[in-house]
This record gives sequence, structure tokens and C-alpha cells, in this order.
Amino acid sequence: MTVHDRKAKLMGIGVFLLPLILVKGTALLVGQPPQGAVASGGSATTVDGGVIEIFTPQWSVEQIAATQRVAELREVSFGASPLLHLWSNSESDPIDHSDRGTTITPPMVSVQVILRSRRGNFALIDYKKYRAGDAIGEDGWFVEEIDAVSRSVLIVHRESGKKATLFVPMPR
Repeated sequence: MTVHDRKAKLMGIGVFLLPLILVKGTALLVGQPPQGAVASGGSATTVDGGVIEIFTPQWSVEQIAATQRVAELREVSFGASPLLHLWSNSESDPIDHSDRGTTITPPMVSVQVILRSRRGNFALIDYKKYRAGDAIGEDGWFVEEIDAVSRSVLIVHRESGKKATLFVPMPR
């Protein structure tokens, strides 16, 4: 049985190696260089002895100036992307009510999503649905406006008139 297995293995190897040996042997006998070979020095010779000039582009003055300008711009820092909305939780500072001894600060909440509909916009703030006029917590802050275009919610403290804007955070 081992003789039969050995013969089967040799036949299997031979089936794959024989075509490879034939192709490589023929290529070595013919001896032509590969088609992609390029001679250095500016020219190449063909099989019939003709000379082929290697293409070298001729750049115009405008193309050279554009290339130099691109190189300059690569060194310039442009800052943050204008396509991303910079997120801040609030655009306001705390209100100091020295006469009452309290400071009014906007609630620390986050806006997850703003939904636009024909009946008015909705905002998902701390995973609860709010519309314009709804109270946020018990600190006197109310939703005044939900803007779907700027992805922001304007909240107001009615007692003091203080306003703050909350934004939907963009992925980073």
C-alpha cells in the first residue's frame, strides 16, 4: 500500500511541476527579455535595433507654478475642518445672582438627536423627547427653539432670561 501512495504523490507533484518546467525551460531557451524591461540612460533599443526615446514631460510655466503652490499649501496649517460642527455644550457663562446668593448654570445635559417633522421639531435630550416649550429638569430651564439645520437646541432660563445653546455632538 505504501508503494501505491508513493506513486500517487509523485504523480500529483508531476502534474503540477511538469507544466512549470516546460514554460520556464522554453523561456530560458528563447532568451528574450521581459516586455516591461527599460534601459537606463534615456533610450532603449528594440529587437530590430531601432531606438526608442523615453518620454520626458515638458512642463508649462503654469504647471510648475501650480506645483510650487501645492507644495506651499501642504506646509500651511488650516486648523479644524470647516465641514465639522464644533461641539460645545453651552455657549453661555453662569449668571451670578449675588443678591440671592445663587449662580444659574445651564443644565449638564447632552443632545443625542434632533428630529424634523411637519408638526414641529423634536430633540432627544438625555434620551427623553422634548419639544419647544418643554421644561428641562426642575431648575427653570425650558426649550425655546429646536433648529434641525444647525443641529442645536436653544434653552432659556425664564426667570433670569439667560440663554444657552446645546449642540448634537458630531462623531470624531
